[in-house]
Amino acid sequence: MMRPADSRRTAFACFGILIAAAPAVGVAQDSPHGDFDRECVECHDTASWVVPAAPLRFDHAAVGFPLLGGHAGVACRDCHRSLVFAHVGVACADCHADVHHGELGFDCEACHRVGTWENRADMIERHEGLAFPLSGAHAWVDCGACHRGQPGAEYTQVSAECVACHEADYLGARAPDHVQAGFPTTCQDCHAVFATSWGTSSFQHPPTFPLRGAHAAARCAACHADGLGSLPTDCYACHAAEYDATVDPDHAAAAFPTDCRVCHDENAWAPAEYRHDLTGFPLTGAHARALCSDCHQSGYAGTPRDCVACHQLEYDATSDPPHPAAGFPTDCERCHTTSAWVPSTWDHDTLFPIDSGRHRDEWNACVDCHVQPSDFSIFECIFCHEHNQADTDQDHGDVSGYAYLSSACLECHPRGEED
Repeated sequence: MMRPADSRRTAFACFGILIAAAPAVGVAQDSPHGDFDRECVECHDTASWVVPAAPLRFDHAAVGFPLLGGHAGVACRDCHRSLVFAHVGVACADCHADVHHGELGFDCEACHRVGTWENRADMIERHEGLAFPLSGAHAWVDCGACHRGQPGAEYTQVSAECVACHEADYLGARAPDHVQAGFPTTCQDCHAVFATSWGTSSFQHPPTFPLRGAHAAARCAACHADGLGSLPTDCYACHAAEYDATVDPDHAAAAFPTDCRVCHDENAWAPAEYRHDLTGFPLTGAHARALCSDCHQSGYAGTPRDCVACHQLEYDATSDPPHPAAGFPTDCERCHTTSAWVPSTWDHDTLFPIDSGRHRDEWNACVDCHVQPSDFSIFECIFCHEHNQADTDQDHGDVSGYAYLSSACLECHPRGEED
């Protein structure tokens, strides 16, 4: 059994051994990172010696390689496979395998940046010097969308022909069906390379039928339902259904011409502008404001052109003077214009001059000559002139066919002159 004094001596001996074995405080140890003159606490946690995930106090830019973009988020050991930090390359290919096998050069930064592995802006600029500059929708697709099926992502052996990438789009097109219509596979003939979608087409319609107005906005298949072969260019060939269905007015019943351009333009079906002058009956004055049905009550075929055909009621109702009783002609335009019924432009001098020559100012009212107000076809000359039958017979004794009648007076003196 050990005595107390002996146990104290044993404890002091063990403590001395531990003190001798422990390194002196402040004595430097060899760094596993090689010649790396930095304080340990810049990277390590003093409590656990673990490198924390939080941002380090160590400034990587101090060694000439700042951590930017994608590099800032990687773990140290992703690049520093060896604890000797100097044993690491600074070229891109030292960490990043060249999937292009050197065919695009060794300057990765010509296409890539540390911010992101894809650099579209620089790729677009790089493509400008190639046979296929990137524009429109091409500027937004991934490189692999066109550069596909090539071993090792070799990007130099790609055809610049549209159909090389877009054969499926060509075969699948239905409006119109490109294959059935025999469209060429040179997509750029109709689709601009700078367009953002297939729907934007720059196809130029033949000059024999230029697309204007509503035609320019129509789908190809609306006319070319059976393909893009030769089509008639007359309106009715496409618009027979519209022609047959129109009821205001009824085109078919009225035997309207099937040349739609006579009334319609290419902008829209309505409003229509029928060129009535092409019928030989131009619409002027009040006729231009009348409804079509005012004259075409029984349809549009065979409509008479004489005035009384439409204006019989006006003719019959006129009492100043009474046209039917007076035997007025039904050729209304001899007195009236198309502007209005009144005032009348009746010119008596076209039949017998009463406003010119010797009869001017010799009458006051129509009844001075037209002694029967109800019938203006009856007139008297002998009632106005101061002569009697005996003297008149004597003066006309040598006139063949002479008769003491007003009608005979007009026959020999149609202009009211004595000779």
